[in-house]
Amino acid sequence: MPQLQSLLRRLPEFRESRMSAAGLALWLNWQGDINPAVPQTLQDYGGMTIAAERDQSLWFFFSADVFLALARLEIWGKFNPLPVAGQVLPARLLLGMKREISLSLENVLTTQELIVPQEFQVWVHPRAREMGTGVPGLSFEKAAALRGMVPAEWTMLRADSRLPYQSTTGWYSVLRPLGNPLDKGFQAGWRSMFGEIEEILKRHKFKYILHESFLIFPLENLRLYRQWCRDLLQRVREVKEQRPDAYWPCVSAIVDRKGLNFNNELPRKVALDWDQLVPDYPHTSFRNAYLLGEGFTIHEVRFSVEHSSMDDWCNVGLADDGQEAGALPVVVSTRAVAGNNPCCFYCGMRNHEVTACPSRKLETLTPSVWRDVALLDFETLNQGFQIIDAQLAGDIGEGVATLLASEGAEGIMTRAMFDIGSAGQHRMVRRMWLARGKEYPKGLDEMAPKDDNPVWGVLESIRHGEPVALERELAQIQIKNPRDYRNRSMLGFVALERGDFLRAASLWKEAETLAPTALQQGWHIFLQARLNEVQGKYQPATQLYRQVVRLCPQWADAEYRQAVCHVKMGFVEQATAQLLTLIAQDPNVFNRVLLDPELERGHLHLLTALHVPWNEAETRVEEEKQGLTRLRAELGTWFSEEHPFAVQTDVRVTNLVRMAEIRNFVPFQTVINGRSQLEKDMQLRIGREAKDLKTRFNGFMARLMHIRDEAAWFPFPRILVEFNKNYNMCAASLNWALKTNLQVAETFKRAHAVAEVEEERLKDLESRLKFLRMVRDSTLFMLLFWRSFLWMEIIGLLLILVAAPLALFYGERAGATWATGLISTQKWQLQKGLILILSVVALGLAALRTTLVFEKKKDKLFNEAREKRSKKKK
Repeated sequence: MPQLQSLLRRLPEFRESRMSAAGLALWLNWQGDINPAVPQTLQDYGGMTIAAERDQSLWFFFSADVFLALARLEIWGKFNPLPVAGQVLPARLLLGMKREISLSLENVLTTQELIVPQEFQVWVHPRAREMGTGVPGLSFEKAAALRGMVPAEWTMLRADSRLPYQSTTGWYSVLRPLGNPLDKGFQAGWRSMFGEIEEILKRHKFKYILHESFLIFPLENLRLYRQWCRDLLQRVREVKEQRPDAYWPCVSAIVDRKGLNFNNELPRKVALDWDQLVPDYPHTSFRNAYLLGEGFTIHEVRFSVEHSSMDDWCNVGLADDGQEAGALPVVVSTRAVAGNNPCCFYCGMRNHEVTACPSRKLETLTPSVWRDVALLDFETLNQGFQIIDAQLAGDIGEGVATLLASEGAEGIMTRAMFDIGSAGQHRMVRRMWLARGKEYPKGLDEMAPKDDNPVWGVLESIRHGEPVALERELAQIQIKNPRDYRNRSMLGFVALERGDFLRAASLWKEAETLAPTALQQGWHIFLQARLNEVQGKYQPATQLYRQVVRLCPQWADAEYRQAVCHVKMGFVEQATAQLLTLIAQDPNVFNRVLLDPELERGHLHLLTALHVPWNEAETRVEEEKQGLTRLRAELGTWFSEEHPFAVQTDVRVTNLVRMAEIRNFVPFQTVINGRSQLEKDMQLRIGREAKDLKTRFNGFMARLMHIRDEAAWFPFPRILVEFNKNYNMCAASLNWALKTNLQVAETFKRAHAVAEVEEERLKDLESRLKFLRMVRDSTLFMLLFWRSFLWMEIIGLLLILVAAPLALFYGERAGATWATGLISTQKWQLQKGLILILSVVALGLAALRTTLVFEKKKDKLFNEAREKRSKKKK
């Protein structure tokens, strides 16, 4: 026996429901296979399948159309066997925070069991009968409750077979192309796109009205409603993929027919801001969207701060588009993007007036906040948005002040959201007035000293909202400084906050002509462009932003604002291409798109488009993580653990591995670029060090050859056994290193070790060589000294032996008495004295001569020996 509790157990449970709607539940029971006509009829009359099993199902209807559907089935069952039993019960549809669907019934009704009869029977609960009373052709007969049903005043549904029982549901579809109707591009694009849509209209034979670029036609029943949504979405996708020249973005809304007439005034009577609709996706209420059934996905839009009713707006897409799986899981804070005020000039939010913008209290620029945002993953971002939503539920000013002071994710995100519009905020004024540079943003780094112009006081007054007659004060300042562009800048902000946009634009134009640098001129053009943007003049704003880029090519904010203007116009496809280009240049733009409250109109498209680079980055990061592991292992094969480059690279790899765990596009791109850069750095380092090692080894070899040449003259070779052993080991290592290819990891690492060892060995050899050189030079010096001494001694002796006798002989002949006396008495003593004097003089002269010619003689001897050695080698 079927039990209602069995179906209810299949429904999700959640503590808090986001929205709910009262209606009627239909509990059906059958045996075997149910006739397909039954569920098809219920769907055609607006029934939603809540839960189903083999022999029972639970449906929900928003209106009394359930009785019309059951009346049709009862009439059909009179002529065809239809063993189905049903109960119509009062119920409430519940939607959870993640759009889970559940049903609320009275507890006493959930315990029921029902016996399936042999014919079609429907029991109606007394409270449900109230909604069906008064429907023509329907009657309710009292009937006793069957076993398993709760005691109540149950009635049986009876239908007059003469009536058609048509569904009361019906809709109007309104479609509007985006752009300026006077623009040639609009006319050509809309003509092509209308030709595509007209094929669908003709196929379904829709009667339509085309008035002031609005296309209006009725959808008589749920079948046509479903078919139109499916055909439109499929055709838009087909045109975009196969015939992009024929595509033109259009916004679409489907509204209930009740209370509206099919005429030209219909678009004006629809309570909808057409400038906020996302193109390509039909917009309707949650109530109507859930009637579409399977095959469609439902996406929120934020036209109001609260979503508590099934009549709130949403848009629908095809389930096979893969948008749920192919969109980034980020849900922007509702209260940060919605509001009843115009778009704030300073921050882009709608939850406050321009004169109450929280950015006025910010003192300094915070571009570094995006580094903090890059460390937040999607889950943390969503949690931060929830906290932001909760903080903004009360007073906006107090809530934002609390968020800006927070150190958590919500504080980082709030500061980043305000940083997006920092170029037009008061905190930029001070930096721009003092900037000396000509390019953005580098020009802001070079600051001039602050002067004593009273305009600085006016800036502080407007920033803190002091009640001062600022315009009058500025006029007096301008009399004294008529050519000072800062007065016009400040007057422009005063006019802006007074709501005089024309005067603000005029003053900023004057300031542009008076500004001394290209940076300051570009900034005033940026202010004019921003002013057009907040007024909805997107095409003039885009032109001015382009002019800013021409003046300051590095001003990425101006290019980003062009993309934002395209999104606000509804041309999300064109904006997506611009944003992807900017993301390729600066990955932080990815996070900027996620946080920017002014991109709400294209949020769905952008999240879907950004999923492509995100998915690619996510896939690449998994590969890069493996690459980092491989690189770390490869690093160990090339360098030792103590090598400075190995230590530095290991730290970089560790940081990249840590960043790869953060599910954010910026860290992912850092990992992707960082890993490839690491490999490049490693290859460059290996090449440079291999070259340095070759140079180093050549230097070692030159030192070794010098040691060899010096040691070759050592006169006592038997003492050089240990010296020669070290020399031979060093020579062998250096010959291996010079002949080896160092582009191989093993030899490269070994060469590093050899270089360290051989450098120490060479130092030891050079240290020992000093002693050898001293012994060698001393020995050579002594040899040269003794050779000189011997030659002098021999010559002196010869002179003494010859000259002394001759002198005495001739002296005696001449009659010299000294000669006769010497010969007879002191001949031998004279010769010994002369020999002694000669030896002393010879020693002195030999030492002097050897000292004077030692270096020259040594070099000559070594050079001759080298020449002989080189000739022998040849």
